[in-house]
Amino acid sequence: MVTDIVSATGQLETAILNATIASPDIWLGAKSMKTKAKLLPQVLVRQYPELSGIECELRGLFETCSKAVDRNSINPVVAKAAISLAHEYQAVIDALRR
Repeated sequence: MVTDIVSATGQLETAILNATIASPDIWLGAKSMKTKAKLLPQVLVRQYPELSGIECELRGLFETCSKAVDRNSINPVVAKAAISLAHEYQAVIDALRR
């Protein structure tokens, strides 16, 4: 389950990076998921203010992934919910680019 949630949040991260014009310098120091949990939603909402309603949820999704990696385990129900949300938000973000 940890691998699945990391994969889903990785795909979401890629969608955010592809949809934004953030400077690559921002990501040089953002290797930890905790740092990404703060930066990625901010960058997305800065470019797409209409997504401000999901900023907190995105942050929570990345934080959940971080905790799963740190513990190397996660509740299966939480994992399935996080994966589902990651895919849902990825679709929303991908649609912005069209």
